[in-house]
Amino acid sequence: MKYDIEADWVLLDTCNYRCGYCPIPHEKLGSKIHTFATVDAWRAAFDASGKTWLAHITGGEPSAYPDFVELCEALTDKHYISLNSNMSNRSLIRFANSIDPSRVSFINAGLHLEERQHRSGVDAFLRHAQELRVTGFRILVSVVATPSILERFEEAIRLLEPIGLFPIPKLMRGPFAGALYPNAYTDADKSRFRTYSRLAREFYREILSRIDEPPSLGMLHDDAYVDAVPDFTGRMCEAGRKFIQLEPNGDVFRCGGKDRQGNLLDGSFVRRLRAEPCNSTHCYYFCNKYVAPEATGAWTLPRQWWSRLRGGSSRVDG
Repeated sequence: MKYDIEADWVLLDTCNYRCGYCPIPHEKLGSKIHTFATVDAWRAAFDASGKTWLAHITGGEPSAYPDFVELCEALTDKHYISLNSNMSNRSLIRFANSIDPSRVSFINAGLHLEERQHRSGVDAFLRHAQELRVTGFRILVSVVATPSILERFEEAIRLLEPIGLFPIPKLMRGPFAGALYPNAYTDADKSRFRTYSRLAREFYREILSRIDEPPSLGMLHDDAYVDAVPDFTGRMCEAGRKFIQLEPNGDVFRCGGKDRQGNLLDGSFVRRLRAEPCNSTHCYYFCNKYVAPEATGAWTLPRQWWSRLRGGSSRVDG
């Protein structure tokens, strides 16, 4: 994969789930899906930039977007995508049989165990994840690691075993059930988290050794942050040049809803020329990837792990 810039693209806010730890307000999750442009208009907007993109498509639940498969087909003609999905929508079967897996970096399949069981969605998850896996897509299954889920983690392992997948504990961040995470994790929570992270790394090692770069969502390293989430403030970062945040209406921000850089759809997007100091908070997965390599004290654990896995350099040129 050779691309110039990555977008964390919130395609829509709407979702069929109401997970208690979701940062999106429930009124937005239940809102009517609003499409701001046609498939052809989105394709033209990305193409007109003159750059090759890696679009990380998330939400909400992106697979519920009208013409979702057609949009992915259009984008992957010249660009690359990755996907964050709860695996509930039947459009994923068409996706599996229509999209070239070589144009998809990875799929993060969110196994929201408690919400899925509440909505009788386990069978759909397994069916869709299996179809994507056997058709050649690289799937990582993540489980948001609430304390109650960490206690039930063996259940998630058994659930995924028949389709050849393994759950990755994903760090809880921010407020949940009256506490602030990851600070609220107990010693027992942290011990479970570290154990299951280690097992997940071993499970996915062979799969990831066959791709050129680590997935942008470095969930396999979340056990490094159970005591504290890294702070990148002031560090030189490529956000705005090699990475941007893309909103449903095409608005572009450098990171975290700050420093608007125009709109992709109307052609006013202006890419930054160089790395600049971090002045925001977004998602440390992307921060880890795009903090400038020379930044003093940068959290380089994902790069180091990938270098060991690949047996050489892990530098990514965007």
